[in-house]
Amino acid sequence: MSSTRFRAVRPLARFRAVRPLARFRAAILSASTVMATIGLMAVVTTHAAAAATRYEAETAPAVCTGTIDSNHTGYSGSGFCNASNAVGAAAQFTVTASTAGSATLGVRYANGTTTARPADVLVNGTRVAGATFDGTGAWTTWLTTTLTVALVAGSNVIRFSPTTANGLPNVDALDVDLTGGSTAGTGRPTDPNIQYYGRWNTADPAYYSMGWAGGYLEARFTGSTIGVRQRNAIDLFYAVDGAAPQWRRTVSGDVTLATGLTGGSHTIRIGYRERAGSYAGDPVFGGLLLAAGAQTTAIGRPANFVEFIGDSITVGQPNADRPFTTYAWQTAEALGAAHSQVAQGGACLVSQDCYGMMDWFRRSSAWVSYDDWNFATYQATAVVINLGTNDVGHGVSTPVFQANYIVLLERLRQAYPNAEILAMGVFRARYVTETRNAVAARTAAGDAKVHFVDTTGWIDAATDTSDNVHPTDAGHAKITQRLRPILDQYI
Repeated sequence: MSSTRFRAVRPLARFRAVRPLARFRAAILSASTVMATIGLMAVVTTHAAAAATRYEAETAPAVCTGTIDSNHTGYSGSGFCNASNAVGAAAQFTVTASTAGSATLGVRYANGTTTARPADVLVNGTRVAGATFDGTGAWTTWLTTTLTVALVAGSNVIRFSPTTANGLPNVDALDVDLTGGSTAGTGRPTDPNIQYYGRWNTADPAYYSMGWAGGYLEARFTGSTIGVRQRNAIDLFYAVDGAAPQWRRTVSGDVTLATGLTGGSHTIRIGYRERAGSYAGDPVFGGLLLAAGAQTTAIGRPANFVEFIGDSITVGQPNADRPFTTYAWQTAEALGAAHSQVAQGGACLVSQDCYGMMDWFRRSSAWVSYDDWNFATYQATAVVINLGTNDVGHGVSTPVFQANYIVLLERLRQAYPNAEILAMGVFRARYVTETRNAVAARTAAGDAKVHFVDTTGWIDAATDTSDNVHPTDAGHAKITQRLRPILDQYI
């Protein structure tokens, strides 16, 4: 997807006021700049209001992946962010919104080159837009480009991350104007109020497709009923207002989930059984079914996102109530973190006649044949790896395993520059030495955020698994008890 280009504009005092949201949404929907990216509210090239709050790039809690410099005049405050010229570098701001709603962001920057510098814009871990910072003519010439995004009430992390090795422009400050309350949503898959977790294919605006296992979505809505539109038969689970998940098995079409709800607003979480083995369900989301006159409103995202990479144990197979009985789901939930399970039954670490997750983790699902996942969609706070149980059956030698585990760790660092990475020794004690050595190699190379997790004694194969390999629900609960405090140290 090409980046939407934002026109550079002059300082905020000269901007005209933005039209009310209800008026410019229609114009935006008909424009070629509409983004199909999850979370995007609107992209505009006008504006900014006089009441904007300024956040300086050099002032904590702002983060600059690079240096704070003051060698080019014209900046505000005491300096500006000169981010590293690399993909994954960032200028990041933490801003506070008094209420949930749309906000106009004004990015004050200088680009003294003649080459535009594109970047991903992430809000609370979700990519909401692509921005292009055109040349300003000189490093001492500062311009402001604007965009409109949805913010939640309270703290919001806004991150600008370059998509080319040229890096970002010099970023001076971010001006934030909360322009209105939460925009009413329709509940369709493209509704910006719906928050998606995990790998989702959004190419078809009518049906977003869940990739891998453990994906889910959350939304806040009004009205007394809630339902979901499905395409073909699938086992889905849901939870209303934070209640325990419930199953609807083998459903399709328009599915009513709850009726008789009272009060102003409610929350809904929906997820699906993963497509795997002989089960060929259709894990797609076709939108929420709202009551007459009801709408969705903005809902926040947790500050932390944990990605679990593994095989059938991480998926939770063969247990019937996966994914929410797995150690991955339960550990993240216990820590109040968002999560995803990039895992597949039978997966290996090494791509040797097997789903080698050293390669496949870069894909949106196990059903695509090339590396199609855009890691700017979200950034994990932590990654937990549980791989090595199946490589023995594919003839992977210990030296090959260790070498490729190092490659996986390197690739994960490229994908998630700031994540804590936890490499678990597998429960069957296979390649444990090699896993530990791979972590040591990365630590010696200067990566201080990679950690080995010794799982010796966590579960008893005789009593905590169904077949000497796969943990029962009780076995997953035991793993959760051991993993939770370890992960809690890092997020």
